[in-house]
Amino acid sequence: MKSNRFMKWGIIGVVALMAGVVYLFGAGKMASAEQTVLVEEDFDLLEGVMPEGWSVIQGQASVENGALKLTSPSSASPARVLIPLPDKNGNIVFEADMTFVSAVEDTRWASMMFRVQSGDYPYYQFAIRRGTNALNGAEFAERNAQNKWVVPEATFFTEKFEYNKPYRIKIIASNNRVQQFINNKLVINTDQASGLLNGDIGFQANGSTVLFDNVKVSSFEQALPPVENAGAFLPQEPETNIINAPTLIGQTLSAAESSNTASVLLKVERNGAGELVTNGVPLTEALANVQNKRIPILHIETKGIEGAIIDSLDAALTTDVHIVSSNPDIVKSITNLMPTARGGIIYTKNSFNKHDINELIRTVHASNAKVALIPEKLLDAENVHYLHTRMVAVWGIGAEDEGSAHALIHTGADGIITNNPAASIEALGKYPENTIVKRPIVAAHRGVPSLAPENTMAGYRLAYELGADQIETDLQLTKDGHLIIMHDLTVNRTTNGTGAVSDLTFDEIRQLDAGIKYSEEFAGEKVPTFKEFLQEFKGKDVILLVELKGVGIEEQVIREIEEEGMVDQVVLQSFDLGSMIDSFELKPEIPVGYLYSAAVPATTEAKIKNAQKMIDYGTSNNVTLNASYGSTYQEFITYMRQRGMLTMHWTFRGEEPFRDKLAEGLVGPITDYMQWLTDSPIRLETPIKKINLKPGKTSTVQAKAFVNYRTAKKENIASELFVVEDNGVVKLNGNTIEAVSPGTAQVFVKHTFTMLGTEWNIVGETIEVIVK
Repeated sequence: MKSNRFMKWGIIGVVALMAGVVYLFGAGKMASAEQTVLVEEDFDLLEGVMPEGWSVIQGQASVENGALKLTSPSSASPARVLIPLPDKNGNIVFEADMTFVSAVEDTRWASMMFRVQSGDYPYYQFAIRRGTNALNGAEFAERNAQNKWVVPEATFFTEKFEYNKPYRIKIIASNNRVQQFINNKLVINTDQASGLLNGDIGFQANGSTVLFDNVKVSSFEQALPPVENAGAFLPQEPETNIINAPTLIGQTLSAAESSNTASVLLKVERNGAGELVTNGVPLTEALANVQNKRIPILHIETKGIEGAIIDSLDAALTTDVHIVSSNPDIVKSITNLMPTARGGIIYTKNSFNKHDINELIRTVHASNAKVALIPEKLLDAENVHYLHTRMVAVWGIGAEDEGSAHALIHTGADGIITNNPAASIEALGKYPENTIVKRPIVAAHRGVPSLAPENTMAGYRLAYELGADQIETDLQLTKDGHLIIMHDLTVNRTTNGTGAVSDLTFDEIRQLDAGIKYSEEFAGEKVPTFKEFLQEFKGKDVILLVELKGVGIEEQVIREIEEEGMVDQVVLQSFDLGSMIDSFELKPEIPVGYLYSAAVPATTEAKIKNAQKMIDYGTSNNVTLNASYGSTYQEFITYMRQRGMLTMHWTFRGEEPFRDKLAEGLVGPITDYMQWLTDSPIRLETPIKKINLKPGKTSTVQAKAFVNYRTAKKENIASELFVVEDNGVVKLNGNTIEAVSPGTAQVFVKHTFTMLGTEWNIVGETIEVIVK
């Protein structure tokens, strides 16, 4: 054995805290300390011999070629190695290089065990699946006293572990707190380790062959920060009656602090000394100041500092972050280095016509982004809604006074970036109850199956006539390689034929009647081809939401979209994440969504942590999170809105859940009942913008306004005036405004309507009443 290995599994001495690792405590307080090394082993001089005191307690394990090798042929035959610690205190840093040599399948795993009791179980472990990019690819797990598995926390890593590639795995355990890292990236942060507080350590393989090397265990004498300060949080928002109101973003740190905005824009540059700073403050200090209070949005226009940005974020353990720039290459470069970082493109052109908008949408998606940052003067309700239908969130830049804040709110923007947050807070507080400003993105599910046979041209045309923003459909491949529209794997349910789609030729399917089972009225409807569907709506004001039911058809789907010139009118989605990853790689300009369903966590803390995990999962795979509506909840919807991710949700067939989710702020309903929303107004046009009055004088406003319906119909409708109570400047009497005392008041034209059995309000842009 090497001379410097004397009692490596005993106390060797005192060493410095691992280089490059920074732990944050509270609001940016950094802590470091000297740690006692308990175990250090590189296996270089141990060919065929286990280190002294180490034992194989189950299965096959040996030291070969300078590494510890565990071999498990199946989940029924795991391999485990136990390492006794001279000090059983469970507060340790345990790290090692881990390499998958093989695995029976991607669900199989290896682990580093800690706080092992009685030389066997119970114990905790950091389990890592070969398919680490699955939602449960990394786990904080417990083998309990009944010798059963309990998994309190599970998440993913941003890449699938490659074979024969070492990854640095680290566990920090401090009392009930555990942090688990892969390649210095924090992946699990939990406080669920209160049951076992001391014990030994070890390694395990399950259905895999794995190498461990460069093992190091040190004592950890500090306390980790509370888990509630671990990055999963919901910043406070201003009080408002607006449903799905825009989130507030301070344009500088001082602006954010002055009004407690949800996010803060930090312009990052390199100073003369080569340090990264924002407004003269070191970036690491600024990140520490906003930690767990505001979401940092890093504005970067300098190329060549991408690596330094990542180093600063890693040092601060900051993963909840946006990277924005007018240079798409910068956004793409940094988000490739840090896949959980969300991207945004700053729009700098003066024009904003349909060509500009489509170009921006393509740029946003191709740059690993989901948000466009656009000056207020370029935005209106129409172009914001169009961006939404193509799954681009909009942060408007402006709102320097209350009037412009109201104007920006009325565009339906998802966020307001401003140097004067107080003006937006004032504006947000003045709307009537249950006000809808942001128009929902309504997707007609397979057409309108409540009124016409699903997935037929008759149903699609009806959906369009009823004003659908998107029309959803399903694609499958016939036996002879044609893309046709069909939801089920067989034609049995919706046509007069039988058999699997994959076993039938296009001609055989084309002979079937896709309408007769619905009613005689639709007899003769054919199963459409994908090309027919594309051609029907080319150039029309609707987006096609296309679900890929089969895997391996991505290239053909995108080819047909391109051949029909429909790249700007299609959004793709699938329950198969790999299919959407492949689609994005083939054509990143086309937005893609991941369909899934999951249980709602029981506690508020768990809900927020789940929302964090899901947005990181979606961001790292460049997909939107198109969950079933039953998988969503208020914290999830708020979390996504604050971080600029638009989502579509399926499938609403009952008015009550539809109503409740819209009230929570859900923006993208997919429904079988498009007709429920067809006659619901989406916008009022105020007939006058400004009135000047002297105290005691009055002005009557004709309390009618134009309203735009989804079908582009306009008509005069009854409305009334509204002003927030006790404003002290004016009072209302029917359609008459009476000036009370000097000042400025914002008066709304309001229309109340019933939708889904509930009363809602829409308002026109404010009438500014100036009393002098």
